[in-house]
Amino acid sequence: MRRPRVRHETEGEVKLATYAAASSPQGLFEQVVAAVAQGLPVRGVERALDGAVSRSGASRMWAEKSREQLELLRGRPLDDADWLSVFLDGVWLTRELCVVVAVGIDTEGNKRVLDFEQGPSENITTVEALLKRLRSRGLAAKAGRRLLVLRDGSSAIAAGVRRLWPDAVQQECLVHAHSNLRDAVRKRDRADLDLRFKALREAQGKAAGEEAFEDLMEFVSERNAAAALALGARRDVLLAFHRMEVPSTLNTTFLSTNLIENVLRNWREATGNVKRWNEKQDMVPRWMAAGLLWAEAGFRKIRHAEDLPRLAAALSTSAPSSSPAIAGSSSFAASDSADQQETCRSTGR
Repeated sequence: MRRPRVRHETEGEVKLATYAAASSPQGLFEQVVAAVAQGLPVRGVERALDGAVSRSGASRMWAEKSREQLELLRGRPLDDADWLSVFLDGVWLTRELCVVVAVGIDTEGNKRVLDFEQGPSENITTVEALLKRLRSRGLAAKAGRRLLVLRDGSSAIAAGVRRLWPDAVQQECLVHAHSNLRDAVRKRDRADLDLRFKALREAQGKAAGEEAFEDLMEFVSERNAAAALALGARRDVLLAFHRMEVPSTLNTTFLSTNLIENVLRNWREATGNVKRWNEKQDMVPRWMAAGLLWAEAGFRKIRHAEDLPRLAAALSTSAPSSSPAIAGSSSFAASDSADQQETCRSTGR
């Protein structure tokens, strides 16, 4: 390869950046990986590096790096932390390809992407496969304590958790419940509904939570009896966290699935240019692992981590159990199958 020469008017010969990249295989590799990881399509890398690497070469480099990321993610032991909570949610890649993701929080407030499982839908088989692998890798609550599981309204996730982690406390996302109920009342009533859900999200402890829930129930009952009946059936899973009598400073983190949905939004930024998912090879797990680890790189401790010892104490098996029931329909106006399509969507909420 002949070295291209470009001369500056006053500074003499200038060394082209593309030549420097092509002359350093390791430097070129890192540039390609960084470009793809930040959302640049593989086909665009060739243009971005002015032909220093071909499209096929960039694709091979990315495949190599993403396989390393997959091995890293699934090779990490999970028995090296004192786990308090697991967040579970799904994301649709195509109409027939869903990936369920797990993110954990330890007693110090650290967040970590735990693992994921792909399947044709957010069904119980997919959920159980994920939970079994987490368990085999060492994820478990400390002896004498239960896990707190945050999830949306998915009946499949609820059932999978009940089978694999029967002692876990399940808290259903209040944001999802709020969104579903907004569709069940008239537009002119939605502002008042919003205020009642805000009061419920901010309530501290069992008494305040129950009072806010009763106010919500009364309001909904006067406007949609069927929606009120469905809401009442989910009382235990919507109030599980309140019943543990922990500081309301933790409500923002543990009363919704926003934490894991933010992870999935960040994952989308890294994979948004993928147009086709090849399920016959290892494309899906490679890209999932690489994108999730990229999202994890920006993790910080949760807010008010200093209050987590109170949550750990409340999750002790010697503490009164909240006994969250796994109620029937996971939507206030739709079937389970429709709800699974809603709660495992391909975009952030």
